[in-house]
Amino acid sequence: MIRAVSFDLDGTLYDDARARPRLLWATFPRWRALRVGRRAREELRGRDFADGEALLAAEAALCAERLERPADVVRAQLRDLFDVRLASVLARTGPRRGARALLVELAGRGLALAVVSDRGAVREKLAALGLLDLPWGALVSADGVGALKPSPTLFRRAATALGVAPGELLHVGDRDDTDGAGARAAGCAAAILGTTTLPTLDAVRRLVVS
Repeated sequence: MIRAVSFDLDGTLYDDARARPRLLWATFPRWRALRVGRRAREELRGRDFADGEALLAAEAALCAERLERPADVVRAQLRDLFDVRLASVLARTGPRRGARALLVELAGRGLALAVVSDRGAVREKLAALGLLDLPWGALVSADGVGALKPSPTLFRRAATALGVAPGELLHVGDRDDTDGAGARAAGCAAAILGTTTLPTLDAVRRLVVS
């Protein structure tokens, strides 16, 4: 029985196909740093660090080597690109169609809600999307925990914060290799956007009700 639903943020609660071109425009001429930062996160996936600080330090060191700049400068630049500027873009693009209505309905049915994100600035991004006022029971991020999907640590942390067993948590994401694999490794159910069973967020309602 599903008692809680967690959502990936980037690419799930908002449409990445709409946000990405605007982010590229907003971050010009820092496209190389944006590309290097994304690649670094992919290379660090699945690893559990001591904490979020250790993860961010490892990311900054990896990017600094490739960009040939000091690690502290690169770290500040990554935060500006992936947190500050992205939040500004999201304020203009808004959430994925039907996201707010679905979240309100799920909360009204008594289901606990959480975000499980592979990056930080979760509160800032939710605020930009106009979704921060919803009754979130947990906001879990890789930058805070020190683990990147598909590590099950993020999902277990969310289940614990919500007071449910992992098997009672359904995670909704847009990547099976990260969201799906991590949720299943933690013992949670997983639903991946863009599949035949979950073409849009509207289909989440049927999964929960059934």
